[in-house]
Amino acid sequence: MNTRTRERLGVRIGDLIAASLLASSVALSVAISGCASAPSIPSGPAMPTMPGTPSAPSSSSDGLLGMISSATDAALSAVGLKKPDVPPAPEIPDSAMPDYKVNWRVYASESLNVDEQGHALALVVRIYKLKSPDAFLQASYDTFGDAAKEKAVLGDDLVGVRELQLVPNQHHEAMDKVAREARYIGIVALYKNALAGRWRYAFSTAAADKTGLTIGAHACALSIQVGEAIGQAASTVRSVAMPCP
Repeated sequence: MNTRTRERLGVRIGDLIAASLLASSVALSVAISGCASAPSIPSGPAMPTMPGTPSAPSSSSDGLLGMISSATDAALSAVGLKKPDVPPAPEIPDSAMPDYKVNWRVYASESLNVDEQGHALALVVRIYKLKSPDAFLQASYDTFGDAAKEKAVLGDDLVGVRELQLVPNQHHEAMDKVAREARYIGIVALYKNALAGRWRYAFSTAAADKTGLTIGAHACALSIQVGEAIGQAASTVRSVAMPCP
């Protein structure tokens, strides 16, 4: 770029800045003139001021500042400059978030896990930490209780699993810490004669963190008294009147 071109460009940029500043000055003058020329409202009796009541912000000052800001932005854009965009807030990875805390309450009935003769038996319950509930909810009954089958069917969705054994009339309470990557919790009861559709449930971990989970273990099925089971009507999962197979 030769000297003459630089001089012309400098003059052009100077003209643009001057024009923009003039526009800002005119806008400011018009705004002030408008405020000054607004008709006055006849004064009446003073209204009492409630203690602690904040005064309303001045809309005229807000409008004036907005006009000045717009004119300044226009001036910067005219010379190829503009205010830098504010970057979005960085997303916090799940690994940096605190664990969920899920409070469990499980109540075993007197007639827990009955056999063909009506005898109550102990019941194994397995609790799963899952990234997704889909494979868990589609798996067959014989998948569960076998670690190798569970791993093969659930794959990378399986974050962890623990087991507890209930006896009739037992009351079990626990608090599980669940990593953020495990967005779902699953529960399976390994009944001797399980009632279809009532031996397995999945829950949102975030929801369970807020409400906790209260579960009833009965003769051949589980009931959910506190918690929202995924894909199940509340009226169904809360019912304890169930015919065993």
